[in-house]
Amino acid sequence: MRTGYGTIKCRGTRRCIRNGAETGELWGIRVTVANTQRVEVKDMAENINDAMSLTDTDVIAAWRALEGEIKDALMQGRRVSLGNLGTLSLEVGTATRKSVDEELRNTEIVAKGITFRPSKQLTQQISGLAFEWDGVVKQPLVDDALNEALGSYFAQHEYITVRNYATLCRCSLSTARRHIAALLAEGRLVKSGIAKGVYKWNG
Repeated sequence: MRTGYGTIKCRGTRRCIRNGAETGELWGIRVTVANTQRVEVKDMAENINDAMSLTDTDVIAAWRALEGEIKDALMQGRRVSLGNLGTLSLEVGTATRKSVDEELRNTEIVAKGITFRPSKQLTQQISGLAFEWDGVVKQPLVDDALNEALGSYFAQHEYITVRNYATLCRCSLSTARRHIAALLAEGRLVKSGIAKGVYKWNG
């Protein structure tokens, strides 16, 4: 196993962490890892190939088979141990909030996602990582700059999503959802009708 990972560069985004008519806005910094490069299976296969007498094709074939086993186990509601990495398990809940006195029907139970619980060993290892602040803080667009960015965007695109909005306006997804809700209330955005979470400019 590799050691000596060096420092991990981090950057921040200025974001609204509290907003209300009485309390007013409170802005804070959300720190994230600066490196957004994703490691693909083929990249890991090449690294394993360099360390072991296995071809890239062998490693990828083994990984695909493992993927299938993991999916099958999760679809059966079983917990999956990933060795020294941790455990995967199915997260379930109800489609709407239910009180303790309400009857719960089978059809109201839905899958919420997959939960990853890191192992004690992995948790200890990541607690020893070193981080470096690179001093980059993106300022979210507001007022005239925001309107100008939206105008330029819709001059070239017909629709916008929450993620598109967050990227365009340099804000978090939660802030983007709040802004879109306000624009919908003002009538400047309308629901597209083609899919949930897709909006059309009506300004």
